Amino acid sequence: MTGARGEFWMRVVRGEATGAVGRLAAASLRLLSVGYGAALRAHLTGYRLGIARRTRLPVPVVSVGNLTLGGTGKTTAAMAIARWLRDRGKKVAYLSRGYRGGAETQSLVVSAGSGPMVGAEEAGDEAYLVAKALPGVCVLVGKDRRRTGAAAVSELGAEAVVLDDGFQYQRLERDLDLVLVDALHPFGYDSLVPRGLLREPVSGLARADAVWLTHCDLAPANELEAAKARVRSLAPSARLFETAHAPVRLRRLGGEEAAELAALRGRKICGLSSIGNPEAFERSLEELGAELVARVRFPDHHRYREEDLGRALRERASAAEWIVTTEKDAVRLPREAAKRPLWILEITLSGHREGAGLNEELDCLLRSTTGA
Repeated sequence: MTGARGEFWMRVVRGEATGAVGRLAAASLRLLSVGYGAALRAHLTGYRLGIARRTRLPVPVVSVGNLTLGGTGKTTAAMAIARWLRDRGKKVAYLSRGYRGGAETQSLVVSAGSGPMVGAEEAGDEAYLVAKALPGVCVLVGKDRRRTGAAAVSELGAEAVVLDDGFQYQRLERDLDLVLVDALHPFGYDSLVPRGLLREPVSGLARADAVWLTHCDLAPANELEAAKARVRSLAPSARLFETAHAPVRLRRLGGEEAAELAALRGRKICGLSSIGNPEAFERSLEELGAELVARVRFPDHHRYREEDLGRALRERASAAEWIVTTEKDAVRLPREAAKRPLWILEITLSGHREGAGLNEELDCLLRSTTGA
């Protein structure tokens, strides 16, 4: 849902839409959520009772998923897992649905380990980004992850599989279910889509082997503690780990020019994004000392066109010295965008607070599961 309709939907979800229209919209969405919930329960019951069968691959499968729509940082976490496995000598295959890519309904090898062989429009932005960022990792896209997983093993020699956005994908057996919960908006307003942001009831978190709270560095301390307490009550046997998305550097779009993060301090910035959680990206810029004079947001996975991008920036970013965007957005921006003072904020996933770092946590999670 995009534009004014999308903004109105979010006001309804947050309980901010008032008057007769707001109440009618909330009631309608609640009714649709009931129907969605009934269909979901029937789907999950089929697998729980063994009526529907899961496919077992002959290699370890690690799933990374979430409970809510978008914005938890799944791709960054899945990349960290794939990198950890690769660096320990495993031939890794990364399976993505390829959302909004031309090959989403097919099966496609985006990378056999030597970088992307197709463009972002065909592969989808996330799969293309992974293929560029992780040499040595095979990347496959397709809605049927049983098919792409089997091809990864039989044709590309994969020894371990990372399943991106896999928590609700029941057709494939997994050896580890990792679920991400965004500390800024942890439980999707406690309603199923479309009345809320939950893809399944919060009780589903009990299936998780591990839960990573993301964006912990941006969440108020009391809200973070409340989220942790609720996760522990919903998934008492799951391993809980706090993470942060840490900015590491700035890179100029269309070139190799880089800048230190300190260059943002005191500078007038326009934040440009089309991601699930633009708030976290924009707050990161402010935490780095930028003066955010404009926020230009497009719908998640938006396919930028020069005309809509140019119009939005002319209308809203005239006071900005720089435009800063995300790595996911960068692969979807038109060539003409490189003519503008446009920078990419590169981030990495890290442990939050002092204590065990990300690699130590991955050691604990993955060594016995994958044999790495």
